[in-house]
Amino acid sequence: MAIDFSISSVTFSDQTCITTPARGITVVVGPNNSGKTATLRGLFSCLTSEHAKNESAVVRDVSFNTSGTSQDLHEWLQANAHKERNQLEEVYRRMGTQVRWSDVKGAWEYSQGGYLGGGLLNLLTFFADVDNRAGIVSVQVGGSGYIDDDVPSHPVAFLYQDGELEERFSKICESVFGSPVTLQRLGSSSMLRLGTPNVEPPPVNRPTKAYAEAEKSLPALADQGHGMRSFLGLALTMLVQDYFVIAVDEPEAFLHPPQRRALGRLVSDLAMNNRSQLFIATHDTDFLWGLLDGPAEVTVVRLTREGGINHARQIGAEQAKVLWTDPLLRYSRIFDGLFYDRVVVAESDSDCRFFAAVLDYLVAEHGLPQPDVLFVPAGGKDRIHVAVSALRSVGVDVVAAADFDMLRDEIGFRRLVEASGGDWGDFAQLRSRFAGPISSKRVAKPISGLRKKLEEILPGDEADLDRQTSKAVAGLFSFKDGWEDAKDTGLESVPHGEPYRSCQELLNKLTNIGVFVSPYGELESFVKGAGGHGPKWVNAVLSQGLHRDSVGAHRFVRQLVEG
Repeated sequence: MAIDFSISSVTFSDQTCITTPARGITVVVGPNNSGKTATLRGLFSCLTSEHAKNESAVVRDVSFNTSGTSQDLHEWLQANAHKERNQLEEVYRRMGTQVRWSDVKGAWEYSQGGYLGGGLLNLLTFFADVDNRAGIVSVQVGGSGYIDDDVPSHPVAFLYQDGELEERFSKICESVFGSPVTLQRLGSSSMLRLGTPNVEPPPVNRPTKAYAEAEKSLPALADQGHGMRSFLGLALTMLVQDYFVIAVDEPEAFLHPPQRRALGRLVSDLAMNNRSQLFIATHDTDFLWGLLDGPAEVTVVRLTREGGINHARQIGAEQAKVLWTDPLLRYSRIFDGLFYDRVVVAESDSDCRFFAAVLDYLVAEHGLPQPDVLFVPAGGKDRIHVAVSALRSVGVDVVAAADFDMLRDEIGFRRLVEASGGDWGDFAQLRSRFAGPISSKRVAKPISGLRKKLEEILPGDEADLDRQTSKAVAGLFSFKDGWEDAKDTGLESVPHGEPYRSCQELLNKLTNIGVFVSPYGELESFVKGAGGHGPKWVNAVLSQGLHRDSVGAHRFVRQLVEG
């Protein structure tokens, strides 16, 4: 019988217990300083002793499962670790960890007590932080250290003994970074280099000086950037060596977005192939996309911190797949919000640009503390509820920013209220008290005035009708109600008395569920001195600095980030 080891659950400082897939990937996400890296370190420290568990701030408890006898462990060590020669005791070395058989045997038998001592944890698990990963492919290995081991005890030594592994590793590097990898075999030590020698390789038992010089002329992988070495160090370790549990901190560090996504897919593939259980702390949506595109089961844990308490919320593998495969969500970058304290969902990119500019001004000139907030466009008012619902489902503090005419469409407005956690019954009656009176308002258009304006718009009989004239004529004869005025003036367009009071009450009530409707009308109503609409209006406002003088915009943005 083979041995097995996996972490079954993790309990955080808020006492939330997260169940983790035994042969899948658990990704820890959240805003800055929410405890992502500390979670990875706490996973392992809580497995070593009661004292370490008591010292852990973010992770308070870890449960794990083992299977197999001590004899099974002995057989596993003989197959997966180098047995040291000329030792008085039976000693094994694996990837930098050296243990006595008597110690790990006792630790394995005691593991039912909830801890892994005696060096056993370092044999079964691997903590891959940025520097650790980068160092793996930067070493030179020689016969005195690794190559002569009966079982290789360094990842590069695996490549020395297996040309097919070297070829697989080389193809990984070439597919991501555009260059293959060569393991320099001639010389006093072996090291990884980029590229391939421009000399035909000689037979193994007939090395040539020309080939040796061609190997040495290739750039050393150890001299490449941190991101590349970190990527390849993790890839090499997972390619050649099976660990039961691997923890990876910031796998996306120093990588460009396409490389981050490629690493995510690769990690998922390798995790499936070697059946490792992975725990990954990441700050990057591209890497997360890569993981979710791969074959391994992925569950997401989102952390937030309040004072000294870390709150955890789990997004199951099935739910994560559904959310990330929705193209309208995936390609909107909405899920960048996983890494912020608050997300503001607005109707369009123009809204987001304007609100972000106002916020920057308030921070720089009015002393507003810099909030950790992200503005994301929903792609239209009818999509705001979709984005809000998706972000709420993964535990993000999300609010909606809407123009006043959001209140016009009862069905769309109801969807937003319910997506934000509101009870429609609490809002429907208030809306009915002012929506009807607004709709019943009519904008008078005397026939005499229409005839005169039509003559002004139409060109002479010899001219052709163009797009601009056609649009002007259509606008002239369009029938408008009070909601058209509401787009420009917002709350001030509501009839006085009961309708006005009901609308005020509704706007205030909406803020309690994170829905902020502008009382000024549409976005352009914040600065009426700029012409145009949408992007053209925003460009004019920002280029002239007009957002600095809009008291209404200042007030509204403060509500978005503080309310």
